[in-house]
Amino acid sequence: MHNLPLPNPYDVLEISPAASHQEITIAFTKAMKRGKYSPREIAQARKSLMNPQERIIADYLRPITGTIGSFKRSDFTALDTPIPKLKFLTEFDALAEAIGDRDRVSDSDKRLGKLLFSDRSHKK
Repeated sequence: MHNLPLPNPYDVLEISPAASHQEITIAFTKAMKRGKYSPREIAQARKSLMNPQERIIADYLRPITGTIGSFKRSDFTALDTPIPKLKFLTEFDALAEAIGDRDRVSDSDKRLGKLLFSDRSHKK
């Protein structure tokens, strides 16, 4: 006997989580005819989905079991490629200094600001 986890009952019977008891029974018969899974796995899937408590577990584990099964066939060769080095943009080299200078305003900038934003400029 293998130690692999049983496939998700919904996947075995090829039904949606919204399937009724009648749809589960019909799917059970179809799954037996397809023969994609062993009779034991198909019977266990039907039994699990007919039991409300076990069905909740199958609902919860459905996204997880698909991921677990896909790991054994995954191609991890991309992990062997070296990580690219980050190259920082030179435009931001003086950013810290510019932020520090933001509080220092020249006299000419102050005069210009007063001219632009004085009450006189809003009157027509």
